[in-house]
Amino acid sequence: MWGIRGHVEAVALLKRGLEQGRLAHAYLFLGPAGVGKATLALALAQAVNCPGPDPPCLQCSSCLRIQAGVHAGVQTIAKARTGISIDQVRDLQHDASLKPFEGRFRVFILDAVEAMTREAANALLRTLEEPPDYVLLALLATDGEAVPQTVRSRCQRITLLRLPGEEVAAALREE
Repeated sequence: MWGIRGHVEAVALLKRGLEQGRLAHAYLFLGPAGVGKATLALALAQAVNCPGPDPPCLQCSSCLRIQAGVHAGVQTIAKARTGISIDQVRDLQHDASLKPFEGRFRVFILDAVEAMTREAANALLRTLEEPPDYVLLALLATDGEAVPQTVRSRCQRITLLRLPGEEVAAALREE
């Protein structure tokens, strides 16, 4: 399902939202490092931009381009040395104002939002409060309490837990 191992509830929630046309405009993926937050965010980007009847198909040009990191409508914003800066958020806001020319949605994945500067968090609020219809934000954090409350309150939270050892072993054997 979606090319994701485990996280059945999180995938089901996102899939149901997509099928019903009721996706949130912003998701906050919480969980320990290496649990699959970025993988799930990319799968969501594939799902909203896949032209197939049961997205994500993981086979079409859009899905493959997103997986390869070369899709024009999907951007990952990683923290700089001092965290996500206000300049990075301003660039995001500018890019978010442009309609997608590849795919249906512009998806912005912000990694390590708990390291966002206060100025960046305040600047991001405008986009979180009034996003264009074609923009989807996926914020990734290991420590939800370190994410400013003003940002947390404007996102739908999805908590990911480590997979049980048996599941990891089964996946490795399968591969």
